[in-house]
Amino acid sequence: MMEEEELEFVEELEAVLQLTPEVQLAIEQVFPSQDPLDRADFNAVEYINTLFPTEQSLANIDEVVNKIRLKIRRLDDNIRTVVRGQTNVGQDGRQRRKWIPVSLDVLSP
Repeated sequence: MMEEEELEFVEELEAVLQLTPEVQLAIEQVFPSQDPLDRADFNAVEYINTLFPTEQSLANIDEVVNKIRLKIRRLDDNIRTVVRGQTNVGQDGRQRRKWIPVSLDVLSP
C-alpha cells in the first residue's frame, strides 16, 4: 500500500516538474548552459556512464564526488544570494508603500 502511495507521489511530482516546450526554450535562452544536468532530457544513467565509462575509472569516484559537492555548495550559495536579494526588494517595496499616503497628502491641494 505504501509503495503505491509513493509511486503516485512520484508520478504527480514528475507531472508538476514537466515544463512546456515554450517555458523550456525561454529558460535556455535566458540561462544558456552546456551542463548536461541542465538539459530537459537529462538522463542520470547516461551521465554516470560518461563520468565512469570503465570500471577502472571508478578509482576516481572520490574526486568526482568532491567536484559535485563543490558544485552543489556553489549552487546553494547562489540560491541563497538570490533569495536574500528578493527579500530585500520586498522589504524596500513595503517601506516605499508606507510613504505613498504621505506623498499623496503632500501632493494634494
